[in-house]
Amino acid sequence: MKLLIVDDSEIISKRLKELLQDINGLEIAAIAEDGIEALSLYSAIHPDIIILDLMIPRMNGLDVLRSIRLKGNKVIVIILTNYDQSYFRQKCAELGANYFLDKSADFDKVYKICSNVLSMSEKCDTDYLLLKKGRDETSAV
Repeated sequence: MKLLIVDDSEIISKRLKELLQDINGLEIAAIAEDGIEALSLYSAIHPDIIILDLMIPRMNGLDVLRSIRLKGNKVIVIILTNYDQSYFRQKCAELGANYFLDKSADFDKVYKICSNVLSMSEKCDTDYLLLKKGRDETSAV
């Protein structure tokens, strides 16, 4: 499976690469530093998973998410942001994000989510992190 990382922080991108590099079957296909580059790379590599920051240059993460979902693709979108306010969580759920994580509190959960996506388990340990459309919070399962 191919992964696209979208974050303007080189430090965060490097940490994500180091965190995820040992997941068997996961290829870190590309890293985008802004929204325009993210959409270009998305079209070129057709990733299965996207880790997306909300506050990125040239096109914010919400607009990137909206554009991706308009294409109708079922790519797994993990929002990883420092903006853990209910407004952003709600908006991401409405736009079709699968997961919403706080960079400072949930960073390491990205590993488990990606592992579970690769294993295609019906009921995985990260279900409690799944965003439910139209809700302001994650669901506890």
